[in-house]
Amino acid sequence: MFYLSITGFFPDDKQDESLQYQFDIEGDQLNQDVAQLTESKPLEELQPGELELTKIQVAQLSTLLKINLRNDLEYFIGLRSRP
Repeated sequence: MFYLSITGFFPDDKQDESLQYQFDIEGDQLNQDVAQLTESKPLEELQPGELELTKIQVAQLSTLLKINLRNDLEYFIGLRSRP
């Protein structure tokens, strides 16, 4: 089973590559909704790897997931496998 996870890092100019934020998306329907929003395809069709999110996508995800995402980070979304 797969799910999506959002990660946040400082921009490259900060020279700090440590993980600053992580949010694992719970629930099948919410994962499907996020997959459609970020990649315009069903979760089952996504490939492993990470996609950098645009500012617009970050704002849409913040609303959809009802979470606050910091403005000073760059965000990525990636497909993860449940253990």
